Amino acid sequence: MNETQMSREIREIPAVVEHQVTRGAGVYHEAGKRLRHDGPRFLVSCARGSSDQAVTYFKYLLETRLGIPLASIGPSIASVYDAPLRLDGAALLTVSQSGGSPDLVSLQAKARGAGARAVALLNETDSPVGKGADTILPMCAGPEKAVAATKSFVASLVALASVIASWSEDKELLDALQRLPEALAKSLACDWTPASIHVASAHSLYTISRGPGLAIAGEAALKFKETCRLHAEAYSAAEVRHGPIALARDRFAALVFANGDQSDTSILDAADHLSAAGARVFIVGGTSPGALPVATAPHALLAPICHAVNFYRFVETLSVSLGENPDAPALLRKVTETV
Repeated sequence: MNETQMSREIREIPAVVEHQVTRGAGVYHEAGKRLRHDGPRFLVSCARGSSDQAVTYFKYLLETRLGIPLASIGPSIASVYDAPLRLDGAALLTVSQSGGSPDLVSLQAKARGAGARAVALLNETDSPVGKGADTILPMCAGPEKAVAATKSFVASLVALASVIASWSEDKELLDALQRLPEALAKSLACDWTPASIHVASAHSLYTISRGPGLAIAGEAALKFKETCRLHAEAYSAAEVRHGPIALARDRFAALVFANGDQSDTSILDAADHLSAAGARVFIVGGTSPGALPVATAPHALLAPICHAVNFYRFVETLSVSLGENPDAPALLRKVTETV
């Protein structure tokens, strides 16, 4: 069987990250220093799809490490409603692989006009979003041809973690980022085959986490839909018992991402309740007996990045086994332009 483009791009992730944390890290560190100097009162974000999940990861790092809030602004506020914004003293973070969607361009321009400094994290830096930004952060992911984003998503997380590490002057996190490529290479070797049959036969799935891991839960739910045509929804461990757990009965599965930090108590408690309700639960990370194998991250904040690579290998294999084409799923395009 021929290797998929998605599989080839997943295998490139450790090399992409190695490039980021060695030759490409300077621009992230300068951006972090600039943000520390400017001292924005708050940040707002502009992103869709996998890029919006990357912003979720950044939000938790920003708010837990620096105490600065980040809020998402729907691009339609600018592109559809043309509503006025008041963003003096703020910074806008736009994350996009292509940087070409008109609604992202519109919101960035509106935010700059309202007083925000525009920072753009892009794989295509010579793009409309890039041309309208005050600061450009390159993802350095290289060409990505499979419709389902993988290496560009991981590159986004690494870039954003690097900005936070520099902004907060966190030497421990900066040092850990240097060791991340080795951990990601080990992540590619982790086998989640025992979960395959239960996930493939499930009527529906939940992907669960909390804190920084919530970004990976959201990305996992999106990839189950995109590449496997499996219905999956992401929830915070704190929210799943507020109604959604009622669906967790026969032929229901849950993939639960633990962070290896103080959030794990509530995450694993949610996993126990899902299991008791009748769901087949698989835990990623943590120390629970029977948890799916993962590589040890060099820092707790980097564990979600390792888990993303673990998951990508799993979902690509699952997609192929289900007879799907993860490189070109039906009804989807690599670049989606919305207004």
